[in-house]
Amino acid sequence: MFNRKADKNFLIFSIFFLVIFVIISIYYFIRIYQPWGTCWTDFTVFHRAGQRIIKGEPIYNLADGLDVYKYSPAFAYFMAPFTKMHMHKSVPLWYLLAFIGILSSVYFIKEIILRSEKQKSLPKYFYFVLFFLTFRSILVLLSRVQSDFLVLFFLVLSLWFLRLNKEILSGFSLATAVMVKLTPLVFIPYFIYRKFYKAAFASLGGICLYLFLPGLGLGWDKNISYLKDWFNTLSVSTPELVLWYKNQSLLSCISRFFSQISPVKLFTLSPLAIKGIFALVSFFMVVLIIYSCRKLIAREGKFGYAHLLEFSLLLICMVLFSPLAWKHTFLHLLVAHMAAVYYLIKHPRDFVVLTLLIASFILNSVLNPEVLQSLDEIASLYSPMVIGALLLYAALLRAAYRLSGVSYAE
Repeated sequence: MFNRKADKNFLIFSIFFLVIFVIISIYYFIRIYQPWGTCWTDFTVFHRAGQRIIKGEPIYNLADGLDVYKYSPAFAYFMAPFTKMHMHKSVPLWYLLAFIGILSSVYFIKEIILRSEKQKSLPKYFYFVLFFLTFRSILVLLSRVQSDFLVLFFLVLSLWFLRLNKEILSGFSLATAVMVKLTPLVFIPYFIYRKFYKAAFASLGGICLYLFLPGLGLGWDKNISYLKDWFNTLSVSTPELVLWYKNQSLLSCISRFFSQISPVKLFTLSPLAIKGIFALVSFFMVVLIIYSCRKLIAREGKFGYAHLLEFSLLLICMVLFSPLAWKHTFLHLLVAHMAAVYYLIKHPRDFVVLTLLIASFILNSVLNPEVLQSLDEIASLYSPMVIGALLLYAALLRAAYRLSGVSYAE
């Protein structure tokens, strides 16, 4: 499964990443430290849900407002062991898991690239460019003490198991990602489309197992009650956050440009028309992925870089199609960045892809609150991260077309 010979370039990057990660973690831990625990972060929401589910108390309480727990009962169970520790000990442990999850994700993706392209290693600058592109998402993840690294890790692990032709494990890994956040559900239709039938059914089976797992300790009735409360919380709490400037989803972008109550509306459309535009754009984005990658994957045959390219495009869709996409959610673009940077290593004269990648980086990373300060809210209303993700999507579409021989010209 792992290379016996150490990858020196990756090892150098790992040491660098560890040092930077520790420094950042200490900085944010000091910022959130309070004598009674930690100040408000998303981890506080996870921790409280773990405490409540152990006692059999309701974990979905709309009275919590923005702090309401929106994750699965199974994830609350996962958080239960953290509640046995003081918050000041559990947060550093969470940071450690984040480091392992992100670095492991980089490792598995680079292994897919190397094995499919039959190379021994990637240049050092590959990893440092990747770090540069994803640095802001990592900062936000640590400042919010969020869980997106778990979703990223299990999605990448699912892809890795597909590479090893272990579909059952791939499906179960995807199911684990779904229990952290529901957005990875988009990959079940992808498994079916790509004829990974075992992976698709294993995903569905794993989800069912996770959904009813809390019933073993809490009883069937309590488990059903939790599931009902979960779906009710999602349906009630999500709509009011669609127009919030911090939400960088595709639906929020379209809504802000066409909703009557939006301060940046171009003109007013009905809610039904807004949803229709969102559905139409989403449909065409998926169709373009299928069309652009079909020849490339057919030519490659065995699972490899072509599948990684397609998977990266779907990951971008996963982030954008979610009704709620926060800045830390864009950590998932790490996979797409790896696919794009590797393409540019092999095709350095493709200035279109290079320009799109740079523009995407500016919108996703350079336009941040530390730079914009008081202008951050105004800029965020125009959905710069959505536009940046769409530019990255366009860059990978361009790469797929060129690699498949469609409109290929140096």
